[in-house]
Amino acid sequence: MNMKKNIYNLCLILLCGMLNSSCLDLVREDSTRVSMEDFLKNEDDLRLYVYSLYKPFGSSQGDVSVAGFYATLDGGYFALTENTTDILTSEKTNVTAPSIVCNTHDWDLVASANLVTPLYQKFLPRLTYISKARMAALRIMQTTVNNKEKYAAEAKAIIGWAGMILYDMFGPLPYPSDEQLLYWDEHPLEGEWIARPSSEDFLAYLEENLTEAIPFLPETQDTWGRLTKGAASMILLRVHLMQKDFVKAKAVAKSVYEMGKEGGGSTYELMKDYSKIFSIDNQRNSELILAIPCDGTKDYSPNQWYCAAMPGDYPHISTAAKGSNSHRMRWAFYDTYEKGDKRLNTIVAEYVNNKGKKVKRGDKNLENGALPFKYDQDPTTQGNFAKNDIPVFRYAEAILGYAEAINETEGVTDLAIHLVNLIRSRAGLSNIEEINGGEKVASPEAFREAILEERGHELYGEGVRHMDLVRMGKFVEYGKRGLSAYSLSKYNEDPRRAVFPIDPQMVIDSKGVIEQNEAYK
Repeated sequence: MNMKKNIYNLCLILLCGMLNSSCLDLVREDSTRVSMEDFLKNEDDLRLYVYSLYKPFGSSQGDVSVAGFYATLDGGYFALTENTTDILTSEKTNVTAPSIVCNTHDWDLVASANLVTPLYQKFLPRLTYISKARMAALRIMQTTVNNKEKYAAEAKAIIGWAGMILYDMFGPLPYPSDEQLLYWDEHPLEGEWIARPSSEDFLAYLEENLTEAIPFLPETQDTWGRLTKGAASMILLRVHLMQKDFVKAKAVAKSVYEMGKEGGGSTYELMKDYSKIFSIDNQRNSELILAIPCDGTKDYSPNQWYCAAMPGDYPHISTAAKGSNSHRMRWAFYDTYEKGDKRLNTIVAEYVNNKGKKVKRGDKNLENGALPFKYDQDPTTQGNFAKNDIPVFRYAEAILGYAEAINETEGVTDLAIHLVNLIRSRAGLSNIEEINGGEKVASPEAFREAILEERGHELYGEGVRHMDLVRMGKFVEYGKRGLSAYSLSKYNEDPRRAVFPIDPQMVIDSKGVIEQNEAYK
């Protein structure tokens, strides 16, 4: 490939304070026409090129130009997927709201516009970043710049990250071969529709890129929010769990576990206080493997989760904070927590409102569920924009993933029990083998169910419940738990709706080369 031959439109991500910043800005961009003849000549060029690939992972729920996967209102990845599970619902009365539509599993390809329009306009188009990242890796490796392997590895890890999210939402999606990418690079006006691969082939492609990337990634990065060896390993762990390849999952989870203090390493460590993981000063805390840096500014990188869960009459330390009364934890799920579980300190089941009135379960604002605040209050909140960083991967998830993989390959072992008890101990709970005479560890099946429950309690609001229920064959069964009478009356029990529809216009434009997901044909 002759990199000097074409001119590329690169979105160069500006950093907080430019290249010397300690925090990656995932959205702000300077779209500049840069000739490859003058670009990719030094390490700063490689760094900027790779930074441009992080744009889809921001937290804004603004228009198409700034929207990111990690938006925390009910149109973001976390809320959309968890509203299809047993965890989230909403206090909204508008039955066309994305949260309510997701509760029912009964969305329509066109009529459910509040849901499918963001899916088609904000999420599916991010598929292009898989090709952009692969092309970046190829171009970078053709240079003679020092440390090129690290930057190419980062681009490959981004393929895995974007692909994992898109697969969770839509199933397997098309990607070009290296040969096609190189040809189109030489012939930019040409192109073709590519058929969707099988799930096995798509996940294998993600696995290949991540496996190539991990050896060249550092354990830590100077810039907070960039991918590391641990973060790429967590993506690979999720991919292996999606594949149900528990042998490979066990090896990857073990490697991350051993990077932490509890596993004999020094890079990560469980925080002693669960609630502190999500505090306003949570940047770079010992348990975060990867997080989305948030600066609290509109349409760039806000964390809006707290205010999305907050009723309008809930007291907030910032008089400028405004709640949108959306996110709720279904009462049925709330009731699965054990008495004394310290994680309940991040969830509010009753409160005294700003007029001094006590609001209890079943009252207005607490009819459908508890308030899953997760984060603490940011005193600088303006509207619903806060600065708490958004966890993407935590050390606790690696520990629980390791326990699950051991159980699936070896059965109930002392090590697997110990791993689960590490998480339970932090929550102030008894050892899992002590519950009801050991019933939760009586068999691999019982332990599997116990791990699923523990993952739900530990990782609520972090985007893993959907993939967990799909993996364990519980998507339909658990999805209906704790729903309102309206949502139950509309509930669609087709298990194929574990993935959202592909944009029908894409199917039409491709003349059928791109096939619709089975539930929507």
